[in-house]
Amino acid sequence: MPLNDRLSNVDELRSWKDQLPLHYEYTAGLAGEKFLRGLKDGKILAAKCSNCGKAYLPPKIYCVDCYVAVATEDFVEVGPQGKVAALATSSVGFDGKELKEPKTFAFVAFKGVEGGLVHLAGGRGLRVGATVKPKFRAKDKRKGALSDIEEFVA
Repeated sequence: MPLNDRLSNVDELRSWKDQLPLHYEYTAGLAGEKFLRGLKDGKILAAKCSNCGKAYLPPKIYCVDCYVAVATEDFVEVGPQGKVAALATSSVGFDGKELKEPKTFAFVAFKGVEGGLVHLAGGRGLRVGATVKPKFRAKDKRKGALSDIEEFVA
């Protein structure tokens, strides 16, 4: 019996509820791992193309312009100072609930680097164009995560 004929009889349609137990784990990849290890050491690392010299943050394993693979030994330390390229303030948390105090996020760009980082920011004089530097967690509290930077301060 053709499908259309079978679907015309609504009594034959059935449904059921079920669950598929799925578990995902994502790795940071080669470039991400090198970047995260740098944060654990209190450094911000960018991937630098050995062919054209462009540096990328977040790091990329291939150059966007010339498609050359970027080796992890070609990473360079940037900063620690960067410039605020954009600011946003949120009064709603990641859980959708209103925050007691608004949080300010900055897009921080670094000299000679394509891209940058979006992170919490604060301090007197925080504005677009302000020079900021990362405030890292105490060395014994770092885990190799973006949260190893508490915030960028002006």
